Amino acid sequence: MTTARAAPPSLARLLAATPARLAIGRAGPRLRTTAWLDLVADHARARDAVTSEVPAALVRKLGLTEVATRARSRLDYVRVPALGRQLDRSALPRLRRCRQRSEVQLALTDGLSSAAVVANGAALLHALTRELRRRGRRLGTPLFVRNGRVRVQDEIGAVLKPEVFCFIVGERPGLATAESLSAYVLYRPTRRSAEPDRTVVSNIHRGGLAPVVAARQLADLIDEVLHRHASGAALAAARAAALLPTR
Repeated sequence: MTTARAAPPSLARLLAATPARLAIGRAGPRLRTTAWLDLVADHARARDAVTSEVPAALVRKLGLTEVATRARSRLDYVRVPALGRQLDRSALPRLRRCRQRSEVQLALTDGLSSAAVVANGAALLHALTRELRRRGRRLGTPLFVRNGRVRVQDEIGAVLKPEVFCFIVGERPGLATAESLSAYVLYRPTRRSAEPDRTVVSNIHRGGLAPVVAARQLADLIDEVLHRHASGAALAAARAAALLPTR
């Protein structure tokens, strides 16, 4: 009878530092049964994260004003990505009743992982709201966007006209986690905003960047965006210019 050998210290340290599948071994040409079952279970969780809905009760509990995109279902959202980038007609009257020209606009969307919003959305939104209020920032009406993609941030921003828009999105699930959020920070959003205009803080979940820690990072980032009047590539350029020696 053979016995399993303990992993060497260097491999043990690596395994403790990452959720990646390393040194899982094999049984002939196949994965071992335990590794295969873990893989299938994680894949099922990832599929559920994409296809499930964020409960309306959670949106109400968080005190968010819900607006919809043109993607009427999760199936529409996955099949036709452009629909998740455009607001439904019903969204415009609701947005016009929200606070206009705030200093910081916060919004949450399911994106590609409703599970991320359910697991970590409340913790991140509460911590970030508390931190921004502590710093004296004027906040807009907090929103939930159903079936939203990142670019719908531009349409909402064009209506509400905030100085800074922080859009919290459920990210595409992987086999390591289906509960990761990202926050896209954009200075003075318009319909002409582009991807390089956004600064992103990602990997926000309990096994990555903890929501409370991410809230402080985002509040610091928002402070800097307001100070430098820039986000994304323009913010990176402003940071680089500040490091250049003056003559």
